[in-house]
Amino acid sequence: MRFLKKILLFTSFIFIFFLFVSCKVNMNADLKQNLDIRIVSLAPSNTEILVGLNLGNNIIGIDQYSKGINGLNENIQVFEIGDPNIEAILKLNPTHLILSGYTSELSRYVELEKSGVNVINIDTPISVQGIYDSIKLIGKSFNKDDESYEMIKSLKSDIESITKDNKNEKVSVYFEISKAPYLYSFGRNTYLNEIIELSGGKNIFKDLEGWISPNEESVIKNNPQIIFTNVNDESNIYEIKNRVGWENVDAVKNNRIYYIDKNMSSRASQFFIGALREIAKYIRDYSNEK
Repeated sequence: MRFLKKILLFTSFIFIFFLFVSCKVNMNADLKQNLDIRIVSLAPSNTEILVGLNLGNNIIGIDQYSKGINGLNENIQVFEIGDPNIEAILKLNPTHLILSGYTSELSRYVELEKSGVNVINIDTPISVQGIYDSIKLIGKSFNKDDESYEMIKSLKSDIESITKDNKNEKVSVYFEISKAPYLYSFGRNTYLNEIIELSGGKNIFKDLEGWISPNEESVIKNNPQIIFTNVNDESNIYEIKNRVGWENVDAVKNNRIYYIDKNMSSRASQFFIGALREIAKYIRDYSNEK
């Protein structure tokens, strides 16, 4: 009996030992694989997704708009988003180049592909599902399927929590991306339009397509109940309030003009949820006070 116990104990020890060795080998292999990945990201939305998938330490080059994103290494090399120096990128010896919305200009990156760089072009999202698709594709490209799944699952849960108290009556909204005299906004088939709808709002330009340059008369005519702006200028709200001819717009009369964080609302990454949360709060407050 004692002999049998010793055999079982020895067998268990051998099993645990090899299990530990196997796990250590796999962990070391994963670590080596991660260290071998060298990424240049030329879009801030993709940079944020990469960092969110724990790939920040693998990013060796970024576009100028990705500067300041938390989770990046210091003194990282910066490139022009629309016209990066290909030779300088090659000198970094990257394994991957991540692009966004530059399908028509992929020919400029042929030299990188010939040098063995994996060039990945992420379609510019026009919906929240499009953002999920970007997260999935980036996750799949770097063996981060589990992490991307969890990120999307968390976002969907947050959306459900944020929007569960929405009112049935929609609030009319104008969202200004560029101030007068060069107004810029959006219509349907944009992720920001969907964010407004998810928040309980109704975009005054929902019948128009994509990104638009409306005139002031069209905003006044549509008479939004709330105005949002992500123009990164503290004086912009004051300027909107004092525009000639806007004094009878409901949002102006009732002091319903709000700033929405520029990065959260202009980058199609996981941080869109912050813009959704802010917009939904203002719309909900308006609906509750009616």
